[in-house]
Amino acid sequence: MDLSIYDLCDGDFRDRLAQTQSAIIPVGSLEQHGQHLPVSTDCLIAEHISIKVGQRLEYFVFPVVPYGVSFEHSPMFNVSVRDSTLSNILCDICISIARLGIKKIVIINGHHGNMGVLQYVSQNTFEKMPRDSAVYVINYWSFMNQIFDHAGEVETSILLAIKPGLVRMDRAKASDKTLMKSREAYRSMTLRPGSFPEITGNGVWGDPKFASAEKGKELLSEINENIIRTILEFG
Repeated sequence: MDLSIYDLCDGDFRDRLAQTQSAIIPVGSLEQHGQHLPVSTDCLIAEHISIKVGQRLEYFVFPVVPYGVSFEHSPMFNVSVRDSTLSNILCDICISIARLGIKKIVIINGHHGNMGVLQYVSQNTFEKMPRDSAVYVINYWSFMNQIFDHAGEVETSILLAIKPGLVRMDRAKASDKTLMKSREAYRSMTLRPGSFPEITGNGVWGDPKFASAEKGKELLSEINENIIRTILEFG
């Protein structure tokens, strides 16, 4: 059953609320993904996963929140909001839909830079939502065995699987710089605005030339199954 909020009128929503009181909110970002992937990559992935998971679980699926915390990509393309702004938007959305009768709210995040904000949404909404409502956060890359990248083999493969017409493999290039430090070091370094282009040289982490649609389909299957299993564990 497709429960996309875009397709429902008020009466439809209230009728289907009797069947499910759970909803998914995808969150992405608008930021550079090299010269071969669209700036909407994180939104497209989070939305696609949310729709597939929502269809399987018969959860309401809300529109993607397209703006994230992406200052690390400056001066390359990014449309960023402050962490407080993103927090306020998501908290207000969660409080609003909880008052409509939604009891389980699952945020599916598509952008690494949003993690710091998202971990506090449940805490910041706790006193303002009905006691039988709860907010959960899922970072989709935590549900695959492959090491995550940025516009590299993983993200490019996923985009080839879901939006092949937006992928320019003729422009695909690996990172300009050799990444020799530990992932923990880079994880801390990329918290600084403007750090990502400095570290990678061209805004790409990984090598997209090894990407394929088949790899993307396998990754999405793994991710979706693991996310569904985890959401059911929430109760």
